[in-house]
Amino acid sequence: MPTPMIAWWQIWTDAARTGLQFWETLAASAVVIDRRMPMIDAGMRNPWTADHVELTGMVTEKATAFAKAGDSLAHDMSAMQGLWFQAMQDAWSLGTAGRMPSAKRVAASNDRAMRLAAGMIGAGGRALTPIHAKATANAKRLGAKR
Repeated sequence: MPTPMIAWWQIWTDAARTGLQFWETLAASAVVIDRRMPMIDAGMRNPWTADHVELTGMVTEKATAFAKAGDSLAHDMSAMQGLWFQAMQDAWSLGTAGRMPSAKRVAASNDRAMRLAAGMIGAGGRALTPIHAKATANAKRLGAKR
């Protein structure tokens, strides 16, 4: 684990990056929806002339992106659960020891708590990454048309 100052910096930069990805995803989604709604309308009116490649991609790309996001989140939550149990065990044992803990023990407990916080903050951004990538790529691809 890096020093506490570097860990805090990483937490804040992860949070900022996730926030930026969130807003970019929302903006890209507006472009994609604006371009695809007429395609959906045209496909509903005349299925024989519909853009089947684009209509199929609308479904499969979302399923793929959300599956990757879910996989990332499940992996991170599994790791966080282990750290959470260790942090609770630290809190319980430090609180019931009946004496002052050693500096080494407190440092180890703080290290686990910092890794838990950093992991939880970073998990959202890692899960959003495949969705953000697909949404922004679609916005660039579809936004140029018109």
